[in-house]
This record gives sequence, structure tokens and C-alpha cells, in this order.
Amino acid sequence: MAEAHLIIRVQAEEIYFNQEEQDKIKALREKAAKEKQEQYCEEHKYHCFRCGLKSLVEVQKGNIAIDICVNENCGAVHLDPGELETILKDSGLINNVRNSILNVFK
Repeated sequence: MAEAHLIIRVQAEEIYFNQEEQDKIKALREKAAKEKQEQYCEEHKYHCFRCGLKSLVEVQKGNIAIDICVNENCGAVHLDPGELETILKDSGLINNVRNSILNVFK
């Protein structure tokens, strides 16, 4: 009976330490993935999503900052999350933003 109790206790300890190791590995993988994503974002901070060139300029209009590609063959407009909704709420702002975008290409 003592042997069975000892075996069960050893198995429980093995399960516990295996779980601890798995949790540490998972945390390390999540940290590495986060760091990799942050590094990628920093390296591609001013790259246009459409043409891939490092050609974005930021145009500030009110409380909205719009990124515009100045590559003459592209001209893509990049909005951050929530900026489109903010623009659409204010119709006067739409004209201001449009004029700001067009002024970049003059």
C-alpha cells in the first residue's frame, strides 16, 4: 500500500511540474510573438500598405491624423482605427480632409 501511495504522489508531482513548464513555455512564446510584432510594426512604420514603399506622410486635420502615400503611382490613404467613423460624423470635416489630401499632391 505504501508503494501505491508513493507512485501516485510522484505522478502528481510530475504532472504539476510538467504543467509549470508548459505555462512558462507558453508565456515565453507569447512574449516572443509580441516582441516580433512590435519590431515588425516599427520597421514598417512609414511603409505604404498598397505599394510597399516607405512613402507615407501624415496630414493632421483637427484631431485626425491621416497617412497618405506620396508615391506618384500610388496615392493610397491610410486611416487608423476609428478615424473613418470620426470623419463621417462631421460632414464639414470631410471637405477639410479631402482638401488636405489634395493639397499634398499640388
